[in-house]
Amino acid sequence: MLKNALRAGAATLVILMAGGAMASDLKVAVQAVPASIDPASENSNVSLRVIYSVYDTLVKTDFRDGGKLKPALATSWTIIDAKTVEFKLRPNVKFHNGETLSADDIVATFSPVRIGLDPNIPVESKAFLGGIDHVEIVDPLTVRIHMKKNDAIILQRFANFPSQIISAAALKSSASYQDFAAKAIGTGPYKLKSFKPGDKVVLEKFEGYWGEPKAAADEVTFSVVPELSTRVAGLVSGQFDLITEVGPDDIKQIDAGKNTKVVGGPILNILGLFYDSTNDVLADPRIREALNLSIDRVKLVNSFYGGRTEVPHGWQMPSFGDMYLADRPLPEYNLQKAKALLKEAGYNGAEIVYRTRNYYTKQIETAQILQSMWKAAGLNIKLEIKENGAQVFADDDRRMIVDGSFSAYYPDPLGQFWRRFGQDTTYATGKYWKVDPDMVAMGDELATSIDTARRREIFGKMLDKFDKEPNGAVLYDLAAFMGERSDRVSLKVLPNEYLDLTTDGLSFK
Repeated sequence: MLKNALRAGAATLVILMAGGAMASDLKVAVQAVPASIDPASENSNVSLRVIYSVYDTLVKTDFRDGGKLKPALATSWTIIDAKTVEFKLRPNVKFHNGETLSADDIVATFSPVRIGLDPNIPVESKAFLGGIDHVEIVDPLTVRIHMKKNDAIILQRFANFPSQIISAAALKSSASYQDFAAKAIGTGPYKLKSFKPGDKVVLEKFEGYWGEPKAAADEVTFSVVPELSTRVAGLVSGQFDLITEVGPDDIKQIDAGKNTKVVGGPILNILGLFYDSTNDVLADPRIREALNLSIDRVKLVNSFYGGRTEVPHGWQMPSFGDMYLADRPLPEYNLQKAKALLKEAGYNGAEIVYRTRNYYTKQIETAQILQSMWKAAGLNIKLEIKENGAQVFADDDRRMIVDGSFSAYYPDPLGQFWRRFGQDTTYATGKYWKVDPDMVAMGDELATSIDTARRREIFGKMLDKFDKEPNGAVLYDLAAFMGERSDRVSLKVLPNEYLDLTTDGLSFK
């Protein structure tokens, strides 16, 4: 009898162990995985949802507490002046490679090669961190970061992307920057287990994590499933626990399922367009303004989202707080004015190429409706659907209109509008346009002034000028919907592209 009881107990234990292991592994179907898991190397939603689990910043932006800034890898900080901030580092923090956090890691994180000052290493961080002059080591656990100029948002820069802290030892021991980026050594609650570009990213719980909350899963697999219909089918069948980029048309089907539901909504991001004004047609600002005036944004939102998102009041978000210009109107829709501008510019029906891909929710359908709206104004838009971003953004004479998203990484115009359209942005340096000297001067004052009233005035003038000489177009607040297996997991989404897979954001049932 005792023997049978022991056998039964052992069998039960095996079942529980197997069930527990299965329950704590998370399967996520995504539209793509990043080309790199180095924060400085890629700025994309597919990257952000991964790096949030792998790295930490000096200061944490607590998106679950109104965006308050809280201690993270730094236990405290002192803003010495508008150009200098001092951080006291948390002791005994371990990187995934076993190294202990020290001031050397902060120096490496904000070294020239990682903030866009090395012309041989293309990174995405210059528009965010290019204003850093140097990092001073006060002692092994104290650093002072010196900016080149006064910085209106000096603390915010070290509480958000792309200021995630990396290992100096990992950088130093790597044969090349590309070799370093592939290692993805951080201090976060998860560490990289394996990475196959274009196919899969696998993370595993980091048992040596310094902080709270801890990782909720033992292992997380992000698998590329490009077609939304296949992702939905995988969710319904139980193959996946979470799926990304759920379209509005699929929400009812998923919510109607016995074990599936949709989570998410508008995030701190604007879906919009970039115009390459280096070609002969779009070089005329009147044609670019006509493109913007021809867009019925309310129709776009109602057609696709049925009120689940909205049109912003220009290049800004309420999260800007005192810097939000609430009295600005919605972007103007005026077809007759657009036609008049085209006539004034002498537009003769020349072809304008709009390159897009299947990446954002309803991206291709949005492009098709835009093409129809522009046609109504007399614009000859050629839609080219590409397979990947490299094809969309290729620098050639057919790059005229491309899609883009405009995340508000900081609660300030510097974190959204100016980081996308300023002189240090990827698009400006990528020769989409030459930034007007007057805009550069206003942008410099916006970045260095600590007078809120003056900054509001400058920002308003910049938006007015941009309306007449646009290098892009606002469409609507980007909405991010995910599907979850509600019988297995519960996900608490954040108001941005980050995916919180700690016990604060994810639980298993």
